[in-house]
Amino acid sequence: MIALFLISFFGMMLFLGFPMVAAILFSALLLPLCFGGAAPVHFMDVVDWFVTGASANNTGITIILFMLAGEFMAKGKLTEKIFNTFSYFLGKKRGFMPIVSIATCMFYGAISGSGPATTAAVGGMCYPLLISMGYDRMFSAAILVTAGCLGMVIPPSVPLTGASQLAGTILGYQVDLVVLYKISAVAGVLAGILLIAYAYLYCKRHGNGDQVKINAMVDELRTHRFGAVLKESIWALITPLIILGTIFTGIADTAEAAAISLVYGILVSVFLYKTVKANEIFSIAKRCIQNGMPLMIMLAAATIFSSTMTAVEIPTKLANFLVDSGVSGGALISLVLLFMLILGTFMDAGGAMSIIVPLVSPILVAMGMDIYTCLVAVIVAQAIGLTTPPFGLCLFVMCGVADCSVGQMTKRLILPIVLLIAVAFFVGLCPGLFAWALPA
Repeated sequence: MIALFLISFFGMMLFLGFPMVAAILFSALLLPLCFGGAAPVHFMDVVDWFVTGASANNTGITIILFMLAGEFMAKGKLTEKIFNTFSYFLGKKRGFMPIVSIATCMFYGAISGSGPATTAAVGGMCYPLLISMGYDRMFSAAILVTAGCLGMVIPPSVPLTGASQLAGTILGYQVDLVVLYKISAVAGVLAGILLIAYAYLYCKRHGNGDQVKINAMVDELRTHRFGAVLKESIWALITPLIILGTIFTGIADTAEAAAISLVYGILVSVFLYKTVKANEIFSIAKRCIQNGMPLMIMLAAATIFSSTMTAVEIPTKLANFLVDSGVSGGALISLVLLFMLILGTFMDAGGAMSIIVPLVSPILVAMGMDIYTCLVAVIVAQAIGLTTPPFGLCLFVMCGVADCSVGQMTKRLILPIVLLIAVAFFVGLCPGLFAWALPA
């Protein structure tokens, strides 16, 4: 009865248009109000979950630090440095200017940890260049949208960091974020390779833009010695190695690596590239923290939601029902991913994560599935939601850059999105291929 009330009231508030945070808080607080002592949730429980939710296991601190680091590196014009290095060697070859743009998105995703940030930073720089070199407008925008959303998949992924906390809260043990990062790195690179193959085949069939302008741009770049270009861009190129290297080698945990990346981003931007003035540091940090606060509140609310569902035993009951019904693990993963794809179309990424991760984590564990590959598959599916209306932030960012309508771009996104969906199902349905990354 209590579980049915919670789900019904929560769904009704979302249907009526209430914000996700309000729907979660009101649903949790109404349980002790309506059911009194019979409710498994009390007012102080909700307060405690909300206060501690955003900072539990250093997750909130880690997310804020990575967001700060990404902001300083965006101001430091690291995107331009990375793009120039790839263009120096590959720019003249067929299809390689779009491929360079995709590779730049992947590198920047490993710096920012955010899909929308990657789309804004790389798309804002690469889209005008691609258009000036004669590439089709919608094709250029579409590859930047889909490659940009990989910033949410390639570690250090901000949403994946939050998902690890939600899963750990409801499972009762810590989900190893380093393992998640290793698997998501493979998933992100695989998705990037598929997009690169798509871009190459498209250019082979439809032409390679204005080759004269492409040659002129690369020739201008090559008037400088490669050593000079590399010297200028090396600090940007090694950024992902510093962030991920310290995590994967065990030198630092994720929160410490985030702090290292922030210090590194400030040093590079202020003292090496000199694209950020020392007196701008405080204002940039203040603006980024203000922008990150809604995410922290969402993460805290999601912790309330997962804890409340655990208290009323919704995941346990659902898991027992599915196990007794004989549903196979592969079928369940497929249903979860399909549900995530649909949910991501109608809901922002944070809201979708707060619903799906706490709900399915104990079910997957109860059915003997690997929680790590499942979470990464869910994050890939969630990233796809950033490219689809009506809540696709990457899509909206790129529409602003390309000055086009959502409908115009959506038509060209179908095939790249199908490739990303294939990656999500590959990761979720083939956990054995990632056994090397799983904890012993």
